[in-house]
Amino acid sequence: MRLLYITQIDIANNFGYARKIFNQLRAFNNAGIETYLIAFKGETIVFGIFTIRDGFEEINQAELRKITRKYIKGIYYSRRLAIFCTSIMEKYNFEFMYVRRIIPVTPFLLRFIRKFRMHSIIFYEYPTFPWKKETSKNFNKASFFLDLIYYKKLLKSVHYIPAIYPEDFKLKSYERSKFIKIGNGIYVDDYPRKLPKKSDTITLLSVAYVQSWHAYDRIIKGLYEYYKNNPRKEVFYHCVGDGSELDNLKKLTKELGLEKYIIFHGTKTEQELDKVFDESDVAIGSLGFHRAGLKSGSPLKGREYCARGIPFVIAYDDQDFSESFPYILKIPSDESPVDINKIVEWYEELTYSHPDYSTEMRKYAEEHLSWDAKMKPVIEKIKEIAEEEGKSRP
Repeated sequence: MRLLYITQIDIANNFGYARKIFNQLRAFNNAGIETYLIAFKGETIVFGIFTIRDGFEEINQAELRKITRKYIKGIYYSRRLAIFCTSIMEKYNFEFMYVRRIIPVTPFLLRFIRKFRMHSIIFYEYPTFPWKKETSKNFNKASFFLDLIYYKKLLKSVHYIPAIYPEDFKLKSYERSKFIKIGNGIYVDDYPRKLPKKSDTITLLSVAYVQSWHAYDRIIKGLYEYYKNNPRKEVFYHCVGDGSELDNLKKLTKELGLEKYIIFHGTKTEQELDKVFDESDVAIGSLGFHRAGLKSGSPLKGREYCARGIPFVIAYDDQDFSESFPYILKIPSDESPVDINKIVEWYEELTYSHPDYSTEMRKYAEEHLSWDAKMKPVIEKIKEIAEEEGKSRP
């Protein structure tokens, strides 16, 4: 069994997305599927086999192609990616193809898929579904309308759609036979466990490529309300990552005079990121899914927080964590400022009732949140198809 994984993500400059992709590739490898990757890497498109050596992932590049133009990124990059993928598929034989959501869907992409769908079983992943509100809010109008125009044609062209969608979401009749429900997972060993620290202050932490649906402005407004009432305990907020909403958060912080309590770190990776986690007490997940018209989801960051053993705050339903899961504080899914007092009280009660919470969270992540478990429905479908094809051969 050989699988070609295709993504438009720049794996050299998008660490969070790259980790998810590598962990999906690792899950395929662990299942005995020989896996190759096509991805952007800076200003090149690369193709190579995915391997694990001494516990670390490697992409042994077999071919690459330079991208010389830097404008009209969405449509141009889709065209360049389709041309490169076509050349690879004509040269190599892959029984299975796994395409991670490419924005926008273009005639170039559809032409590529239709050309090879008779020779390869094609999976097309939607990391977020339904997709319309998210795409309309975070991508240009041209990308959104292209996706809108070609969505049904895409569904007809591919064989299966692995997708992350809410438990209570109802698929349309023409979608049901194509969709395979998956979830966001992690490779637990990627995240060192954070040990609880003793301090008179409480430090909040968010790590994300900041978009509107993270709604971290709710934390900033909550801190403003908190400090208006002379609180007994100092609370600090560390915001790690870049993104389209970062300038707005910095502007709001300055307007409210909270520069002492809010620190913007920019992008941090590996040891630098581990250090920031070690100095924090409570992590902040997404607080604005309602801005994208969603009530539930399974963002990767919540799984990372759990693996590290750091309690976290969210404002959505997460199918991987029950309502009784004590290490999550769920707050209202609306535009209200976050009640910082409530976070302080919850965290103090948690550390009293679950003094070994970090170990308990880590164990839960190992048992329930791994990528091997999350990708199992896709892997089982691949093995089922391979077995049927094997039986049909003379």
